[in-house]
Amino acid sequence: MFCTSLRRRASFTSSVQSLTACLHLRESQLSTHDLEIPYRSNDDPRSDSTSPARQLRVLLLSPSAVSEPKLDATFKRIQHFASLTGGEDLAIVFLLAPPLVKSFVTAKRLIPGHGEKDSNVEGIHGYSKLQAETLNHSEIPYVPILPLCKPEGLADLLKKHIMSLTRPPPKQKAAATSFELLQLCTANPPMSQQAAFILTDLFTDLRDLARVCSSVGSAPSSSSPTARLAASQETGVPDLSLDMSTQGSDSSATNRLKRLRDLVGDQECQAVIDFWKEEWTVD
Repeated sequence: MFCTSLRRRASFTSSVQSLTACLHLRESQLSTHDLEIPYRSNDDPRSDSTSPARQLRVLLLSPSAVSEPKLDATFKRIQHFASLTGGEDLAIVFLLAPPLVKSFVTAKRLIPGHGEKDSNVEGIHGYSKLQAETLNHSEIPYVPILPLCKPEGLADLLKKHIMSLTRPPPKQKAAATSFELLQLCTANPPMSQQAAFILTDLFTDLRDLARVCSSVGSAPSSSSPTARLAASQETGVPDLSLDMSTQGSDSSATNRLKRLRDLVGDQECQAVIDFWKEEWTVD
């Protein structure tokens, strides 16, 4: 529906035809707002063809509404308008370039292009003033203020706004679980689920795993884990890091690392140790 008074408002008279043709609105008596448009929200699970549509209520304002004589009355109207739903399903449309009144045209406006430029500047100043004054009225719930370039574009602007209301919100990626983070605690991520499950059985938490792995004797930094393992197998000389010789740690830590090596193999065990020894400093 659109308010009957819209036909008598010079700033928005030209928008009536597009409202009836594009949005199929009918004329009615509205006292608190100018437009009322039904729509269905796609992000509402209860919204279907049989459920009642939501109503977008719209207040139409032009630069004259924020002039000093009318400013207080305008904000009283906005406050009453916002109280209808507490700010939900409401919008204010502010016309930036209202049509010139044809009954009287000043000589200044007869200069080519000058009248249009003045109108645009006046509208932008009015829009900025409305935004600024809204910040001084914290008691009024937030209502989006949509800038409108020309009255003829009102229907298209409202269509775009309704599309933004009915568009489903983007799906947020779930936060990584502690188990997923554990699978990254290896020099060759991600580790297999089986290896991660074994780690959860052998160590109480990541701090415990980090403490035990960082206490293992250092291996030559110039060699990769795979190269160190291959060299130890070829030469028969055990890799120091795989030898599980710990610096001042208890026998339980050594036994758990040996158990880990037996269950997941030398290479994956070494990758876990290298992650904590070479990438992280544990306090």
